[in-house]
Amino acid sequence: MKRLVHVALLALTAGCATVVPMQTASVVERGRFRAGGSLSAAGYCGDPSGGLLLGMTRCTEYPDGIPLPELRANARYGLGAGFDVGLSAQAQGQLIAPERIFQFGLTADVKGELLRIPTDGPTHIVSTGLLGGAALSGRFGLPLWAQLEWGVPLFYGLQFSRWEVVVGASVSQRLLLPRFATSSLPPVDSVRAGLTLGLFRRNPASWALQLSYLSDPARFSTGTIQLQFGWFFDLG
Repeated sequence: MKRLVHVALLALTAGCATVVPMQTASVVERGRFRAGGSLSAAGYCGDPSGGLLLGMTRCTEYPDGIPLPELRANARYGLGAGFDVGLSAQAQGQLIAPERIFQFGLTADVKGELLRIPTDGPTHIVSTGLLGGAALSGRFGLPLWAQLEWGVPLFYGLQFSRWEVVVGASVSQRLLLPRFATSSLPPVDSVRAGLTLGLFRRNPASWALQLSYLSDPARFSTGTIQLQFGWFFDLG
């Protein structure tokens, strides 16, 4: 029975939300703020061998519910010397969810450029970071679920005068605490691996479009495809 409970909880952690916010491989200039927001929607979750219908229904994470698009507000500040820091707030709702109809979370991160190579064409940029996040989910009148996550993203960017193309990869570890204040259910520890391909308007910052894939490395073909749209602007 304990094994069945643990497997069920693992299924509940296979959410469409990602802890890594949309961002460029390049850092924000020293002393400047970059603010904005993004909307993320999952288009497919599941094993391709099961067919399109099965893949779409796995996005529901039943018995949690049917997830709505994720909203995220972002802010970044340039520290100089090739570093910036970021803070983002995330919100997501679910339909037909018996216990977790809403989720709110915060993520903080730091990013640094490892390599910047200007050429006659685009500038090549390699950067990495470290981030941590926490979230609470539940519904009114029921115990809340807690989620903690930390991760390491890696970015490669091609920076043109008006555009930046970004390929990203990330590994994160997620700890889920079900009904953490009132329940004896065991915590669930899981690992996530993600891949992204994004196009960011720059100089000045503007809209961004990104396609991402998030999965359990042990079952990589059963992950989530996400389409993300963001809008950002620089201050200062």
